[in-house]
Amino acid sequence: MFRLEQPYVSEFFVDTIVQNDFPVLNNDTIEESDIEDGAFSLINPSKAIEYYQKQEFPLIYSNSENALDWVLENIPLSNLSSYIKIFKDKFEFRELLKELYPNFYYQSMDLDTLEKTKKTDIKFPVVVKPAVGFLSLGVHTVNEASEWDSVISTIKKEVNFISSEYPKSVVDSSKFLIEELIDGDEYAVDAYYDRNGDPVILNIYQHPLENKKDVRDRIYIMSTEIMVRYMAKIVLLLKKIGDLKNIRNFPMHIELKITNEGEFIPIEVNPMRFAGWCTADVAKYAWKINVYEYFYTQKRPDWNAILSNSGKEIYYFSMAEVPTEYKQKEIKDFDYAGFLANFSNVLEVRKINYSKHSLFAVIFGSTTNENEIKRILALDTKPYITI
Repeated sequence: MFRLEQPYVSEFFVDTIVQNDFPVLNNDTIEESDIEDGAFSLINPSKAIEYYQKQEFPLIYSNSENALDWVLENIPLSNLSSYIKIFKDKFEFRELLKELYPNFYYQSMDLDTLEKTKKTDIKFPVVVKPAVGFLSLGVHTVNEASEWDSVISTIKKEVNFISSEYPKSVVDSSKFLIEELIDGDEYAVDAYYDRNGDPVILNIYQHPLENKKDVRDRIYIMSTEIMVRYMAKIVLLLKKIGDLKNIRNFPMHIELKITNEGEFIPIEVNPMRFAGWCTADVAKYAWKINVYEYFYTQKRPDWNAILSNSGKEIYYFSMAEVPTEYKQKEIKDFDYAGFLANFSNVLEVRKINYSKHSLFAVIFGSTTNENEIKRILALDTKPYITI
């Protein structure tokens, strides 16, 4: 079953469901979206609850974590609910991984305790983040004790925005995780565990950052080189994680870091979905696969064939963010044409309602020039904004 949810539903996602006649849970998002009546095979919520309460490993996908509450409230005793509880709470996730990473430093506390904590009690450098989070909201790197007060002040200002923008099940700014800063390159993976508990990789992204303090989601890149280099090791890591909790029929977007010593350390898992804002759709350009079809029909990509026929292009999705210092109601216009002139080969542009959300657009593109990736990473959206 699929569940459509705000904040964004892509046409590609909708078309996939329609063309395959996949079952969809009837909800308000469908009524609010510009979707033709009768396009979906809709399931009555009460019948869905009755059915999935009997399933040991429910097969459910949503484009957004806004759907997590429905699962937790209506099929609370399911394995799917247990997966969500562990992976969505970053502290519980660290507890799960303690067996694999016994020396990893982390602790959890609420905002009030965060303010009162003595700097001498923290092992800098660290990352501070909401224990339940989404994108990079509320995430901050603190390299040394002298930066602590400034970061806590910034977090307090962000709390109101986070609370108004997302439900508590998606971002909970009342509880924070402090964990050691992992020195290494950041990657993300779209994958699912099949009915037998075997992990299936659908995409591996590298997440370039401008510097050690950068936590933005500006650009994620994918290439044949990345897939060949890391796929086998990531499959082994996912298998170890899956065996800890007997994970089956479960889609996920996992973020991890690869240290200079070659150790793979997970950062977080986003449950019941792939990359947010339907950005996993980029796989249709990079690998010519449909990630939603592959998950729901339990299909495995033939990576040997796919990668042997792939070129040297670097594919990516890039986010054009609304600067945090701008109030969205103050923004009159955004110069999309001017901003997009910075990209050499735009494959698709998805404009976002920036009066409601913290993005102007999501851009899919490709390039053979690594310097272009660096330029995109350094792009400033401010010159293209009219107040």
